[in-house]
Amino acid sequence: MHNSIIDPSNMYKSIFDFSNHIKEAFELFDKNSSLNSNLKNEITSIMVLGMGGSAITGLLMKELLKNDIDIPIDVNQGYDIPKWVNNKTLIIACSYSGNTEETLNALEKCHKENAKIIAFTTGGKLFALVEKYEYEYVLMPKGLQPRAAIGYSFSLMLMLLNKIGLINESLIKSLKNSPNPLMSKTEEYSLENNNNIAYSIANKIYNKNPLIYAEEGIFNIIGYRFKCQLVENSKVLAFNNAIPEMNHNEIEAYTNTVNIKDNFVVIWINDSAYHDRNKKRIKIVNNIWKDKVKEQLFLEIQSKDNQNKILKYLSYIHLVDWISYHAAILNKVNPSIIPNINELKKSL
Repeated sequence: MHNSIIDPSNMYKSIFDFSNHIKEAFELFDKNSSLNSNLKNEITSIMVLGMGGSAITGLLMKELLKNDIDIPIDVNQGYDIPKWVNNKTLIIACSYSGNTEETLNALEKCHKENAKIIAFTTGGKLFALVEKYEYEYVLMPKGLQPRAAIGYSFSLMLMLLNKIGLINESLIKSLKNSPNPLMSKTEEYSLENNNNIAYSIANKIYNKNPLIYAEEGIFNIIGYRFKCQLVENSKVLAFNNAIPEMNHNEIEAYTNTVNIKDNFVVIWINDSAYHDRNKKRIKIVNNIWKDKVKEQLFLEIQSKDNQNKILKYLSYIHLVDWISYHAAILNKVNPSIIPNINELKKSL
């Protein structure tokens, strides 16, 4: 149920409408984009520019498509760009507001290298550059927090890559088949009820510092999304890291005194698709840590449709978004406002 006192800007509705955003993206794409579908043979690399909520889609695409696409995809989260950017690089400049200074700065440098540029935005200074330099573009619907627009941004970027001939139609078909099953997840995850996994996990972590671990690759990006949603929506300081890399360093900091104040809770995102060795690693580390951390939670979505990987990844994203929403309400903090980020932007 929507709590209008703690959540006056209705972040609840933005998360609740996730599956509708995906459906609407299909109607919006042709109306809101200006794409030349002959780019495929002209590019040898792709780089997504973006920060925060606008970077997450690029990070998901990079991992989602690494076995489907035969050119590298990189995500650039900063002011500078790598030396390899050239006139055969496709740049997708993502800024929901159109005014993200790091993205605009990096874009200027890509423009100087004659890269092929597509803007991905709702307007702002980025759209002014579209008009000035005749960049191609995809417009997103206005009026959301960037992090709450992921249903649109994920779908529109997948359609963009399909339109220019880089990915095949089967991924688009999987996306098209996702909204209805996602809606049934929404009806479950939105309930303030301990039988609902999203609420019960929020209840265990909202006053702790979650340490989130997932397998490297797309699940690590889902873990990163989880961390970002907890810090922005719930104002809960959280951290994430990847298996197996953390087995070579971070595991060692879990000593008998690490959790003396009982503020840490470990969350394992643990999917059946993981590499067998990583599944084994998680079991062993979970065991090593048993006496050191009071609570270790496991997050796994059982999937009826194992063919539709996109549905699985979107289900995880939807789940972690709902956990962050419930944690915000339990913390009695407005999940929409981001005063520290706004103060930083103003001071800059």
